[in-house]
Amino acid sequence: MLEIKPLDLDDEAAVQAYADVRIAAHPASSRERIVASLRESNPDFGEVIRLIARHDGEGVGIASVGLLGGANARLAVGPITVHPGHRRRGVGTALLEALLRELRARGRDTLESWGVTKDSAGERWAVARGFHVAASRVMQLLTVADADPASWELAAPSGYRVERWIGETPEHLLASVAGTRQSINDAPATESAVRAPVWTPDAVRTDEAEARAAGVEQRVVVAVEEATGLVVALTVVPLHPGDTTSARWQDTVVTPAHRGHGLGGLVKAHMVRWLLADRPELERIDTGTDAANSHMIRVNEQLGFVTDRAVVVVSRSF
Repeated sequence: MLEIKPLDLDDEAAVQAYADVRIAAHPASSRERIVASLRESNPDFGEVIRLIARHDGEGVGIASVGLLGGANARLAVGPITVHPGHRRRGVGTALLEALLRELRARGRDTLESWGVTKDSAGERWAVARGFHVAASRVMQLLTVADADPASWELAAPSGYRVERWIGETPEHLLASVAGTRQSINDAPATESAVRAPVWTPDAVRTDEAEARAAGVEQRVVVAVEEATGLVVALTVVPLHPGDTTSARWQDTVVTPAHRGHGLGGLVKAHMVRWLLADRPELERIDTGTDAANSHMIRVNEQLGFVTDRAVVVVSRSF
């Protein structure tokens, strides 16, 4: 008999069953890392809903969905995963129905999953259950052992310098950091329900405080225009407590007036060198880019990233 319940982190059998499903779907996953991540807070979400589906005690499906805040307070984001040996038996649909009940009870009316493999059975399943494809993304991977370190040795063009910090933005750069982050709104438009925050100095400070509270080491590299002392390009990598051999890129932004000077590649190259100098055990860095953003995809390729897979964002209002 199929049983679906919220995951109880004090129930070791349920936790292991949850990990079983993750590992069956993603064989390269580490059981130790999966279990540890369940107890880590995530500054991106106010709450994470996790459901476990079991059949006669065996883990057959899971859902892990984060609840966003602010302008996205009606949106939930995350995947439903079914054990490969139990697909096409209604497990995913039963999990979806249980999840929607949980989300409605929390005032949510939209669910998205951001990493569904393009043209896969997962995409077809989602579309058949009322989701629509809201965006296409390219996931790229930098495998440190396979990369050429010379590709990260980029010098700042004339008129610019690089600065960096961990955690709190220097006060004299705060306003221009907020302005640069606001330029993310120039990214290719999608049909995703997610709304980018309005980046003000207060919003930057709030984001930094939330990262600190979650134990996240937020690393920032910027390009500063020498003539004005203003930040005109920025990239961010958040290192979560369990990140040792891997990292995931967050945002890279260049203000419109300063595009075309190689500043995006500059700040990203500096970030890679900085990460590897401090964390020589780092093996891989992942990043996702809108499929329409061919410029940033090329920048990543020049730094040694290779395309790992194409994914879609699926979205459903309910």
